[in-house]
Amino acid sequence: MVPAAGTCNGRIIMQSITVAIVDDDEGRREKFERYLQHEQGIMVLRNVASSQKEMSVDRRLNQRSSISDIDNVIASVRRLNPRILLANLKQCTDADCALLMSLRRECPNTFVVMLADAPSLPEDQVVQALESGARGYLNIESELPHLSRAVHVIDRGEAWVPRKMLGKIMNTVLQWCHGGSIEAQLDPAS
Repeated sequence: MVPAAGTCNGRIIMQSITVAIVDDDEGRREKFERYLQHEQGIMVLRNVASSQKEMSVDRRLNQRSSISDIDNVIASVRRLNPRILLANLKQCTDADCALLMSLRRECPNTFVVMLADAPSLPEDQVVQALESGARGYLNIESELPHLSRAVHVIDRGEAWVPRKMLGKIMNTVLQWCHGGSIEAQLDPAS
């Protein structure tokens, strides 16, 4: 998908990719925001005008006690409406997967990228997050220099995953397509 374009005085102007970052570590979130704020074609949503007042992303992402955690996040993402949501998910728990599936269903124009601060998050958890709706996975520490590139790639509709995981992802796709274990189908002994 190509970023939206408009015209001004006959010139084509490309619309920036809007990015919001959700991380309970404020210092790390600010580090990502600073890293991306000067990147060409990317607009970090931090202070967004709403109802003629300045409202920060944190304020827009604040929870309301009257609704569930998932509904809270969905409502916040709808209000903020980022193209890319970088979300620090510590692990891919059932609750995280439910959130990813809800975001995919309720906010289809927002692509979620799973950020993980664990250097060796189990591949099964990453695949589970991708199956649930994440469009990519970034290891926070080792892939920070590639963050801008990942945002642009995901905005085009592509995925961002470590190359070493592609085999496991393909096995998952083949299992889904064939409705069973591809290993059993390929094993001549069975």
